[in-house]
Amino acid sequence: MLDPLVIKLLSLALALLLAAAAWRKLTDPVRFRGILAAYRLLPEALVTPAAWLFAALEIGMAVTWALGWNPAATAAATAALLGVYTLAIGLNLLRGRIYIDCGCGFGASGGSGQQLSSRLLLRNVLLVAAALAAALPPAPRQLLLTDYIGLAGACLVLALLYLGANQLLLNAQAIDSWRKPQSGSNRT
Repeated sequence: MLDPLVIKLLSLALALLLAAAAWRKLTDPVRFRGILAAYRLLPEALVTPAAWLFAALEIGMAVTWALGWNPAATAAATAALLGVYTLAIGLNLLRGRIYIDCGCGFGASGGSGQQLSSRLLLRNVLLVAAALAAALPPAPRQLLLTDYIGLAGACLVLALLYLGANQLLLNAQAIDSWRKPQSGSNRT
């Protein structure tokens, strides 16, 4: 059993994360389609439908998290979607294809995005764990007004922590590129 405030916090945080991810895909579908094609995991004919499907799934899951509909099914669907993303990243890492955009946020100001790394695998595993934790049964307790005020603050703090963690991942990527010379052979 988990405190209902923690469950509500995880649910809202996942709703915001998925809504933001869908928003990026829908506001720049051509760019997302290019990112998805760069993974080289789907036949060319399936890239565009898959791009729209991912955005639709993220919207659907964001709504179900926000409304609290069937948390177990929503958690399973979210974990599965994040698992697909993690598998795609992992397969490309195994192929040595680290110099492609992960598609996580399209980068800052439309610039080069976050490249694939094992750090992204860890981040996704933590997100899957958060999704599954949000489906745990709540402890028997009523939320009070003070809980909801704290929830708003905690959502803001989690959002800032997530953005900060992503910035740290980008910084680590930049530092790694400064430390070792890039060779053209890794860009396949």
